[in-house]
Amino acid sequence: MSSLRVILLILIGAAAVPAIGQQFTSPPSSEGTSAATGTAPTPQVDESALRFFAAQGDNARLEAEMARLRALYPNWQPPKDLFSPTLDQDPDIARMWELFAQGKFSDIRAAIAQRQEAESGWQPPADLLTRLDEGEAARRLVNAAEAKQWASVLRIATETPGMLVCGNMDVLWRVAEAFVRTEAAARAKDVYAYILSTCPDPQERLATAQKAMQTLDGPELDALLALQRAKPDGTPEFASLDSDFLRTRVGRAAEDTTLTVSAEDIGALEQLARNGSTPDDALVLGWYTFRQGDAAKAVDWFKLALDRKGGASAAEGYVLALEGSGRALEAEPIAYQWRDAGADNRTAYIDLMAGLLSTSPPPRLDQSIVARFAPVVSQDKAAVGAQALGWYAYNTGQIPTAASWFRTAVQWAPEDEVSAYGLALSSMRLKDSATLDAIAATWAGKSERILALVSPATRRELAARAPASSPLPLPAASAPTPASRPAATAPSSAPAAPVPLNVAANDRLGGETTSRAPAPSAGRGRHACSGASDAAFRAGRISPEAAVARGWCLLDLDRPREAINAFDLGIGNGAGRTAEDAAYGKSLAYLRLGLTNQAQLAAVETAQPPARAVELSVDLLTQRAIAAYRDARYVEAILALDERNRLAPEEQDLMMIRAWSYFKLRDFASAGRIFKALRAAGYAEAGAGINAIMAVTRQWRS
Repeated sequence: MSSLRVILLILIGAAAVPAIGQQFTSPPSSEGTSAATGTAPTPQVDESALRFFAAQGDNARLEAEMARLRALYPNWQPPKDLFSPTLDQDPDIARMWELFAQGKFSDIRAAIAQRQEAESGWQPPADLLTRLDEGEAARRLVNAAEAKQWASVLRIATETPGMLVCGNMDVLWRVAEAFVRTEAAARAKDVYAYILSTCPDPQERLATAQKAMQTLDGPELDALLALQRAKPDGTPEFASLDSDFLRTRVGRAAEDTTLTVSAEDIGALEQLARNGSTPDDALVLGWYTFRQGDAAKAVDWFKLALDRKGGASAAEGYVLALEGSGRALEAEPIAYQWRDAGADNRTAYIDLMAGLLSTSPPPRLDQSIVARFAPVVSQDKAAVGAQALGWYAYNTGQIPTAASWFRTAVQWAPEDEVSAYGLALSSMRLKDSATLDAIAATWAGKSERILALVSPATRRELAARAPASSPLPLPAASAPTPASRPAATAPSSAPAAPVPLNVAANDRLGGETTSRAPAPSAGRGRHACSGASDAAFRAGRISPEAAVARGWCLLDLDRPREAINAFDLGIGNGAGRTAEDAAYGKSLAYLRLGLTNQAQLAAVETAQPPARAVELSVDLLTQRAIAAYRDARYVEAILALDERNRLAPEEQDLMMIRAWSYFKLRDFASAGRIFKALRAAGYAEAGAGINAIMAVTRQWRS
């Protein structure tokens, strides 16, 4: 029994069946040979079909029949009188074979029944019945494969193994596919190996190699391709597949990042892509480089594929690669244009916009970009899109709009904690206590940060785990000047929390006025904002570099509104580092004015280097915490400090804001722990907070 028969029996669980292994044999052994001569006995072969095809001159079917008989009976040889006239051929049998050649199996069954009715005891040739059974089985197998009933394909193949011969190549290919679809790719390799070891037709062998390349990889595919034969000119018969094999290797690695591809292979495919005119090779390289983490290089390949009419896949990859390269705004028009090309393109557009809109600080977007995104979100009921619109509105101060989008997101995705959290924050800002309480009740036990908005006990527990609230003594040199601190003297009853001064985010509450370091290449100097340059500036006749220098000078003179105008000129007319410095300065100017939302928008007018972007985020979050505290929005102040703490250590003055926020929320345990840590670090003003807690809780001791 051959290996393929064993495989089929194991996979399908069939009982003993006719010898499927006769078609998938190892080299014949001496078993079954004549004891007297040591030679194999001559098989009894029905050659009626063979003689019919010879008489008809149907050479294609004649060759196929001879190949079938050789596969079934390895010792069989064609008769020498094959082409001799057959004088006594039964005309009914000849007509039946003709119907068989036409694939009219039901007509053959009818003709057999009619002959048997007319002639009692008549039987058709055994080979005709066998071939008829096999033909009908092959048809059922093809139908099962078309219906993707893969188990049925394998069952039919096991029950009728005689059809698994080179003459039924389509059947062999479908059996191999059934093995692949039932997660038995190694068994498919056995089928392909049988074809390449046995079947002679060059085109069928080439097609088999192509099919194997689509399902196999690595050593298994190498072993199959090693079965190729030499063409008459001496070249390997599969040489034309070398480029396809290369594409397959790189394509597999693009899908599975655990696979490796040699630099030689990548270079060869890159050369094919540059020299070609179709998008396919560029598309493969785009996905490969993107999934290997080189989004910037992937942009070029996807762009080439898109220019060559690469369609939806090229557009999707181009959008993802641009976004991965930090060029999301550049990707938005392409993503919007291709949004209806397919489900993946739709997802890419929504995810791109969600990433853009959820950024803090929010990017400066043309209103039309946001306006055309909203209908897509509504049409798809995309919770992630609604949530992103909510955060964009929230971060730009449009709190009622934010609440509306967050509420929509929660309706579409009730289990989405992030959307629920956004709705809770918005409700708190709008003083909508009914909605806030309802959200907190829904998420009790599932979201600590939502519960913390209404529960002092939960805030206390979270504060106990927060690193920023740990009693970490700071160096004395970093402690701000006590005289510049806000008053923290506690009255006999509940004290008024200290009110932070309205200073720039970089000027800490303790009066440590730390001016920004000069922007490189800006050429700062006080002469830039006085004298003859005034007239040139008003006329717009100064260079972008000079405008930026003027902006820094005005900022040094504490004239931030005028500085904004200068920085705007630098942004509008400058490029590269000059524009970066201008956007940076404009953001600081807005911070100096306490306009956090405008500072957020200015910060993203031009992409900033990573270090500077982090620094700006720290300043913006600091300003947001101060503003929230000043407006008695103590929970928001704590949340802003928590977010800031992920980017930079928390200074003592900000720890004081955190402590007084906990105090005002009557979370005395958390507040007391921070006050005590600050006092232990030499921060004398923390004592006022400790006294205030003791007074309120009636624990004052002399």
